[in-house]
Amino acid sequence: MTVIPIMIELEDRRVVVVGGGRVAKRRLDGLLDSGALLTVVSPAVTTEIADWAEEGTITWKPKDFQPKDAEAAFMLIIATDDPTVNAAARKAAPPHCLVNASAEAESGNVHFPAHFKRGKLSIAVSTNGASPMLAKKIKYDLQNQFDESYELYLEFLFRARQLLKQSQLSRNAREEYLREFLDESFLQVETQQQTLCQLRLLVDAKKASE
Repeated sequence: MTVIPIMIELEDRRVVVVGGGRVAKRRLDGLLDSGALLTVVSPAVTTEIADWAEEGTITWKPKDFQPKDAEAAFMLIIATDDPTVNAAARKAAPPHCLVNASAEAESGNVHFPAHFKRGKLSIAVSTNGASPMLAKKIKYDLQNQFDESYELYLEFLFRARQLLKQSQLSRNAREEYLREFLDESFLQVETQQQTLCQLRLLVDAKKASE
């Protein structure tokens, strides 16, 4: 089976998680900030999932899964250790629904890679199921390489790009600036602030000439 990486917007999309154990909790961990409408269907759940339900972060239906629970699901996450329940959930998935099956990855059409974020930077690692442990190890290595300083760095790159768009500089000149900003020296907050000040002067000069 060949898979391709893709980023997906889940804001206000209905995501149904069948199961309330460790795997379900791990899947939810990566979805809490997505803006998705999260529903867990399981007679019992972990303490963390119960807390999220009490806070109103997710909806918990404390019962056995029924086919109607999957109605209108944009994504269905099957995360139980019961083959009968898993099969019933797969069968109940609506047409064109995205399905992630934790116990039998090949029966779903969506896989969750090892993933972490640094602000606007998002990095994912997948071994196509060959070795989840290796994926986690590579993720750990990358987390050390791309530390928390990249959160501010990405904000700097975003703001710098917006300012350059507002300047009178040619396209080639703007691209030259953007290439220069990839130098490691721009990881320094002081350098970022100085650069943004310089770019604001370019924008002010354009406004003054209009």
